[in-house]
Parts: sequence; structure tokens; C-alpha cells
Amino acid sequence: MRKLIGRADFWRIAAPVAAGMAASHPSFAGNPIALALAAGSGFGGYNYFIEEARRSLRTVDEEVAEGFSLRSDDIFPETMGLKGVRLGFTKDRGMPLDIENDKLMRHLAIIGQSGVGKTVLGMNILWQQTARGGGWLFIDAKLDKDVRDQLAYMTRVFGREDEFYVMNVDDPDNSNTYNPLLNGDPDEIASRLLNLLPSSDNNPGSDFYKQSANYALTVLIGALQAAKKRYTFMDLAIMLQSAAAISRVETLIPLDSPAFMVLQVFLDQFKKKDKNGVQVDVNKIKDILGGMSGRIAQFAQGKFGRVFNTTTPEIDLVDIVQNNKMCYVMLPTMGKDTAALNLGKMVLSDLRTAVAKMQGLTKAERPNPPFICFADEMGSYVMPGISRVFEQARSAGVMMIPAFQTFANLASVSPEFEEMIIGNTWTKCFFKLGSIDSATKAADIIGQVKNYQYSVSASQSESASAQSLRVTPESSNSESGGVGESWRQMEEYRISPDKLSRMGIGECVVCSGSRTFHISTQAIEFPPVPEFKKNVYPTSLPAGFSTLDLEGQYEQFLIGLRDTMPVAAAEPL
Repeated sequence: MRKLIGRADFWRIAAPVAAGMAASHPSFAGNPIALALAAGSGFGGYNYFIEEARRSLRTVDEEVAEGFSLRSDDIFPETMGLKGVRLGFTKDRGMPLDIENDKLMRHLAIIGQSGVGKTVLGMNILWQQTARGGGWLFIDAKLDKDVRDQLAYMTRVFGREDEFYVMNVDDPDNSNTYNPLLNGDPDEIASRLLNLLPSSDNNPGSDFYKQSANYALTVLIGALQAAKKRYTFMDLAIMLQSAAAISRVETLIPLDSPAFMVLQVFLDQFKKKDKNGVQVDVNKIKDILGGMSGRIAQFAQGKFGRVFNTTTPEIDLVDIVQNNKMCYVMLPTMGKDTAALNLGKMVLSDLRTAVAKMQGLTKAERPNPPFICFADEMGSYVMPGISRVFEQARSAGVMMIPAFQTFANLASVSPEFEEMIIGNTWTKCFFKLGSIDSATKAADIIGQVKNYQYSVSASQSESASAQSLRVTPESSNSESGGVGESWRQMEEYRISPDKLSRMGIGECVVCSGSRTFHISTQAIEFPPVPEFKKNVYPTSLPAGFSTLDLEGQYEQFLIGLRDTMPVAAAEPL
């Protein structure tokens, strides 16, 4: 049985009651101040009792600076007995918060400063996804071998270790191979590669070279696909600087292929006439496409090359998404930030191609349960084109979970990009926010509620008057008093920015649709796990395809390449 009023509350109630009794003594009969005091003390004692009863009966504690508990809405009844993902338990009533699959495919954003539990929540979601046979892609903006080993352990627990891939350019001997140049049509692959270039907005000169590179890549990749040739990053880098290499590819294309005609039109702009006849101007090719060639070559050399420079890659994102497999991508952003962040952009672009392929399948052929892409610290490697995935991934059975520290990470791309990402995530998890701007924006997203503010006022007045000229002692005196109460309707934040910036580690406010929850998340306690050793998967060339292998004929195709590409080659990767 819960105690409503205790000893400590006696004098708080007895004092105003005693004052009211004293004010009602016959000696004060008719005194307006005494009447006001009697009425106010009785009313105040009653209100104190009601407020103390309410405070004692509720389990929500919003007053303390730390360890507070906010009121949560009722949990979703439709998740009971249905498949979904559990985010945690509400702090006020300890109820489980589950998000069912349909809401998951409307995406989930995780926002919070470093070290407050974003990755822990992501790992918990991936554990549940692995347990129910679902697939996932985890892009991690750091080299965390402990996370890698724990993920490998997770797949073994559920007997799925043969469906697990790791991409780690910092340790190529323990990484599966990957070549994102082989998935998609020429336009998709060219767009993927253009993410390696800086933005050309408001720079006409830069935009000219970028569009030229886009045109060249689309034509050359189309020619290679028409010739049924599998190629590497180095093959493409050589083609962008060698007329002889392009001429070699030209001989491999069927003469009746549209790609042959397009290639002829492309080469015509580089041709010049000299004493030896009509020749392709190699220097003009290098002037326009040399910068793109150098960026592509970064992925063909050193440690990057040992992972990416292959024609039979083990990692195929279309296969991983469609068949509910699992892949962990480790980005060495601290040591090789530019190349690593370009890699993150390329993987997200490849995912966009996989989403497009899933859209072309029947509903029964799409991933079930929904495929999850957990992009941790996405603000580090995000690019504008990925917003299309958030808009259309639901129809492909793919769920996006972007995690970032502040809203400025998204706004740095563009204000429109931030709006598209936030607007296309149905569920949002706000952990402790380190900046007041992010906390205020989060509070605005959660919304406001109407509350009533109660106030009591007391007043008294006295007056006296007498005639200036008088023969008798006539005069008048008056006294008045009153008590008033009022209620004022006002709007205030449902969860204040101050609360959002003072939450503890492992707790967050979840906004899903129109409902809001204050939850505690659960961390998975892993036992000591063995170091990960990669699985070796058999690979082969598709039927009818062969390798281009321009790299094996390096000297034949690139006279003077050593003078044009030393910068990319000299940087250890």
C-alpha cells in the first residue's frame, strides 16, 4: 500500500489550516483580510494535498537534474506477437518498445554525441536481425577490431558464419575482396565514381571537367560491358590516359553494337591530323581526364588495391541484400581519411544500385525481414545522392539507420539534404545531444503540447477620508480584500532541450510517428571472443566474360604514365 502523506507533510498542511482557523475567530468577524486568509489557506491546503497525492502516485520523476524519468506514451499494440525490433524499455513503466517491420522500412535515425550509446543500440538491432535470419550492411567510420570480432561471434551463435563478409582495407589479408565497378549500368557506375570528385557547385570550370569525366566514364564502361570484359580500377585508370588502351578496347566491341558507335563519337573529339595521318591526341585526353584517372588509381594501389583490384570479387552487394547476408565495412578514416571517406560514398552508391535491383523484383523476392543498412557516423562520408535511397528503399524492402552526432553533419551537405533525411525517417532516437542547436532542433521535431498554468493572487486595500472644513469629527474609513485564481493555456516543449542535453549514457528519447518514449537501451554482454579470420568464398567469372588485364600490359599502353601518376603511387595506402 502506497503512503500518500507522511510526517514531513504535517506542518505543511497544519500551518495553513491553523492560520485559517485563527482568521475565523469572532474577533476578526467581517474583516476582509481575515476572510481572504481563511479562504486561501483552506484552498491552499487542499491543493497541496492533491499535488502531493499526484506526485506520490506517478512514477515519472522530471525534477532531478540527473537520472530523471520522463513520461512515455502507450506502446504500440500492433507489435504484440508480430515480428519487429526491440529498441529498449520505457523508463517510467518498464514496458518493451518494439517497432514492427512496416515502420522499420520507413527508416530510423540515431542522433547523439560520441560515446552515449549509438553504436550499442545499432549492435543490439543487428543482433536481433541476425537472430531472425535477416541481412545487414554495417558501415563503420572507424577501425574497431573488437566490433568486428563481436559481429563474427554473433553470426556463429546463430549458425550463419558462412554468410558474413568483412571489408577492411587496413588489413587486406583478412578482408574479403570487393569491386564496385562491376555492378550496375554505365550511368550508375559513372555516378559512383564521380563521388570521388569535389563538389563543382558554383564553379563552371570545375563542372566542365566533371561533366567531361562523367561522359568519358559512361562511354568507356559501356564499351567494356558490350565487349563482355571484366575490369579493375587500374584498367579504368589506364584507359583514361591511354589512346592505345582505348583503341584496344575498340577492337573488342562488336561492330553492330550501339556502344561501338558511341565510342567513335567520343574519340572524335580527341583526334588530330598530323604527318602520320589522323591520330588521337593523348595529351588532350590526359588534360581532361588525368585528374579522374589519379583518383581512380588510388583504389588500385597498395592496401586498397589488394582489396579492390580484382575481377572476381567476393563481396557483391546485390547478392548480399537479396539473399539476406551480412557485411561489415571498416573505414580507416583516421589514417587515410580522404580515400576512406570516398570508399564510404562508393559503398553507399553501390547500395543504391542494389536497392534499384530490389525494386525490380516481386514482393515475394525482396528481402524478408527487411534488409538493414546501419551507417554509423554517416555524416563523415555522406553525399547528396544517398537521399534517394531514403525516399525509395521502403519499396525495395530495405531499412536505413543513419547515425550521426549533430544535425550540422547533414546540413554541411546542404540544408535540403538535412530536410530530406530527417523527413524520411519515421522513427528517431535522440541520445544525449552535445550542442544546444541540435537539442533545440530535436525538441522541435518531438513537438509541443498544451498545458495550463495555475496562479493564485491575493489583494488588500485601505482608505480613509475627512472633510477639510468641518465642525464635527465626521470622517470615513474603508478596507477591502480579495483572493483570485486563474488558469492560462500555453504551449511548451514535450521534451525540453535541457532534458535532451542531460540524459545519461544508454538512454534516449524515441519519437516514432506521433508517439514519444523515454527508454533505456540494452547493451549486449559479449564473452571473450576469438579474433576474426575471414571466410574464403569461391568466385569465378560470369559465363561469356573474360578479363581485360590492361595492367598486365602496362608498358605497352602507357608511355610516360610514370611521369603522370607518381603522386597517387607515392602515397602509401
